[in-house]
Amino acid sequence: MLSEYILALLKVAKEEKAEVTPKKFQKIFFLLEKEKGVNLNLDFEPYLFGPYSEKLQKAMYELADKGLIKINYEDVIDPFAGFLVGRAETYELVKDTEINISNDVLAFFREWVKKDKNEILRYVYEKYREYHDVAKIKRRLLGHD
Repeated sequence: MLSEYILALLKVAKEEKAEVTPKKFQKIFFLLEKEKGVNLNLDFEPYLFGPYSEKLQKAMYELADKGLIKINYEDVIDPFAGFLVGRAETYELVKDTEINISNDVLAFFREWVKKDKNEILRYVYEKYREYHDVAKIKRRLLGHD
């Protein structure tokens, strides 16, 4: 069931030519549960950039292992120092499959997938502050994590 929702989101993203990053992916599913009332039992927890579900992430990786989804990696280089500072991920649907998701959910995905990831992060941060682990952010910034 969860797999079908993930594939539906990525199909909509492909149709809209929208990029799906891990943060955007997590937040759209969080909003699907919180604001649309679709219970996928994802057990979101507060995290650095807001709500995070390990179950959701594992499901994404399982679909990638099956070849239905491609995870693209791009090196992130510090523009001043020229050093590699991380890797950015994006998710894309590789293989179209039959998806049986309500038009209401598809419309929800279409609305949110077109938004910029920073707009979604800001919305979730302002409306669901309890899902941002401020202590973890402080520890990471201070180098204690």
